[in-house]
Amino acid sequence: MNTESITTEITTAAEEKELYKKAVKLQELLITIAHELHISLSHQEIAYSQSHLRIISIVLSELQPVCSHQKVLDLPVSYRAMYENIKWTIDMISEQIEAGLISKAEDFIEFQLIPFLKEWKEDTYFWLLIYPDKEKMAHYYEHEFIPNHRNTYENRGSKYLVSIFIPVYNKVEYTKKCLESLFRNTDLSKNSCELILLNDGSTDGTEDYFKELGIRKVLTLKENVKAMIFSLMYRVCEGKYAAFVNNDTILTSNWLDNLLTCIQSAPDIISVAPSTPNTSNRQGMVADFTPENAEEEARKHNTPCPYLWEERCRLMPVIALYDMDKVDTIGFADRYFFTMEFWDDDFSLRARRAGYKQILCKDTWCYHFGSISGREDQLKNRTLHNGRNLFIQKHGVDPWGNNFCYDPYLLDHLETTFADQPVDIPILGIDPGYGADVIQLKTLLKRLGKNVSLSFVVSDPNLKEDLKPLNGVISLPESVLELHNHIPEGSYQYIIIGRELSVYPDFAELLKECALRLRAGGVLAFYVNNPYSFGFKKALEEERLLNEKHSVTLIPIIEPISILNGLGIHTQLNAILEPNLPAELRPNRTEHLNRYFVLATKKE
Repeated sequence: MNTESITTEITTAAEEKELYKKAVKLQELLITIAHELHISLSHQEIAYSQSHLRIISIVLSELQPVCSHQKVLDLPVSYRAMYENIKWTIDMISEQIEAGLISKAEDFIEFQLIPFLKEWKEDTYFWLLIYPDKEKMAHYYEHEFIPNHRNTYENRGSKYLVSIFIPVYNKVEYTKKCLESLFRNTDLSKNSCELILLNDGSTDGTEDYFKELGIRKVLTLKENVKAMIFSLMYRVCEGKYAAFVNNDTILTSNWLDNLLTCIQSAPDIISVAPSTPNTSNRQGMVADFTPENAEEEARKHNTPCPYLWEERCRLMPVIALYDMDKVDTIGFADRYFFTMEFWDDDFSLRARRAGYKQILCKDTWCYHFGSISGREDQLKNRTLHNGRNLFIQKHGVDPWGNNFCYDPYLLDHLETTFADQPVDIPILGIDPGYGADVIQLKTLLKRLGKNVSLSFVVSDPNLKEDLKPLNGVISLPESVLELHNHIPEGSYQYIIIGRELSVYPDFAELLKECALRLRAGGVLAFYVNNPYSFGFKKALEEERLLNEKHSVTLIPIIEPISILNGLGIHTQLNAILEPNLPAELRPNRTEHLNRYFVLATKKE
């Protein structure tokens, strides 16, 4: 066999690029040979299969020198780790064939060797030939990311309804609790489920524990590859639905049945998740829910109840169920989020912009211990900070801004106005960001039997697509200065201004237009910064007030109140204290107040 040799000697950028192209071509060749190996072995052609293995070993040796390239060493790639994982996998397949364990060798090829090679090739291609060139990355995400990450089982769903996959990196004691709860509370035969386990380089006895279980699909990585695990597991799912389960969770009665009921209830739902404590995004429960009482309390609670389903603009998938046909239209996890953080925010954003809904099932309680595997990395390597920056670099928006999570203070005040509202309720969201507040308001009103319709006016064009699942009328002015002139036609029962009032230079005109559009008994809600607050003054001193896009208008609170009162709008004012006041501040000073919340009602 003739393959071009890859060396470590590179003198120019062009030579480097050609070398990495050769590496990708060799990896594609390995994928082809691995498929042929699987076919030959399934036909019991042992000698032919062994020759395929020898060829794979020869080609693999040609790729080994890249492991020591400086660019590979400098980038957050899994090239060397995957080289070692694939080499070990080939050795295992050879041993199994020699021992006559043909079925086991076939499984190793289908569920480990082939997906390993596909992920290795994709990792090499993205990090060494695409990243960090912005034009190449834009082209990649528009034309290559989705087809390169699709699950390729053509008969997906015929053997299994659900693929349950659990990735593990050490913490075997938590993994045992998770799997024991899974076996207690999941009828794997009722819904024709398959279980997929992945050991991501654990060194604490996880591998031996997995061997004891006798599970068919166990992916073993001798070396940790971090974010690649999500794509690896997704590639081997044969179910119509895929359930992602963190190993630091306790599964409870009816968890899977309830999630299936929800995800099958509407054609545009892409993912659903249960309520779990120790989870961000307000996905927990109020009840006293502990590892000791979780299964008992869940038995009392876990009854399907659409009333308790909440549409969200994003989900944190501590435990989550995905519709794989829909996931295949947008791609699952993006390796760009190599810190293991914000890949789920990235998925949620892409799901929103494709028009899919994501549902939190509060009729289902499971337990989450909370970042057992990832907490150390978060503290030591600032993975949350770095992942957030990666998200901003990719999408140009902040995952922890733009109303990514609903505001309970706002919603609690809005709930006080529900009693006298009519059946039909049109809502206007002004700069609603990702839409969390408006979505939660819609959910609460629908629980009361109200008919809700939505309209939006959005000053940031980067956020327009995030409102797709809400099926509302969207107006996009050319600038924030024109926003008040572009409110969609009609009158509204609720108007929620999603951004703080001082970012609108013509705030007075905006308030007048809102007052004009309010129906009798309608409600307007917004926040106003206190221009005399300690935090505001500190931001001015440190020259970090502006965000390079908008100026900020200093608004004494009396101004918006006077405008609204003059138009016959009754206002309720709430002052909100600074969350962290320095000790040197004297009592009874206005600088203690961080901002104001205004709840305005139009008289009948």
